[in-house]
Amino acid sequence: METPFIFGKIATEKNFTDREKETADLVQNFTSLINTIIISPRRWGKSSLVNKAAKLAMAQDSDLRICHIDLFNVRNEEHFYSLLAQKIIAATSTKWEEAIESAKSFFSHLVPKISIGTDPTNEVSIEFDWEEVKRNPDEVLDLAEKIARKKGLKIVICIDEFQNIAEFTDPDYFQKKLRSHWQLHQSVAYCLYGSKRHMMMEVFTDSSKPFYKFGNLMFLNKIDTPYLVEFFKSRFADTGKEIDNEASYLIA
Repeated sequence: METPFIFGKIATEKNFTDREKETADLVQNFTSLINTIIISPRRWGKSSLVNKAAKLAMAQDSDLRICHIDLFNVRNEEHFYSLLAQKIIAATSTKWEEAIESAKSFFSHLVPKISIGTDPTNEVSIEFDWEEVKRNPDEVLDLAEKIARKKGLKIVICIDEFQNIAEFTDPDYFQKKLRSHWQLHQSVAYCLYGSKRHMMMEVFTDSSKPFYKFGNLMFLNKIDTPYLVEFFKSRFADTGKEIDNEASYLIA
């Protein structure tokens, strides 16, 4: 029996409600390559909002590519660089042969270790020698800009749980390194979001921090109760069930 709601997954289509203004604003930022910072508590729909806006933006602009990265389990720079390169190449390649070629051709000083799983639809896995990356971080940090210019694309890199970079060794220096590269990119924009409000606020609103005024700051508020009530009733009806107003308001 189908349940009215989904849990622990990206909400799409009928499972996504409201956020019309935020969606429109984010689509505009994506297509215009405007950096965006989104802050809200966990489970308030940041990832679902970004996912929906990304699909709408790419439908509007055939040259736009959206790269999604989750830092939830990333605890150091080495993992960050490998994941960043892997996701950028995956988002800008239509098949694994193209991904392998990109992994080889866009690095001049780094030699990526490339591996492919048994399923050809999976992403190509990329790793680097950490000592080489420490000497040549530019190769990864400017990768998206190089690919965008070479292929005539626009790229938006969406990074979830961005506040986790605070757990890296010397996080302020790392942020300075990111900002010094990313602020120069003309064909790439960044959407950085996270759920730990105080940490995100410190990163993006403290004038002494490298990412101060890096982009358009967007705060997600709780969805208004009337929207939630109508959403609950609609989802119950879609799955052959009923719920009255009183119960809907209690849930909301």
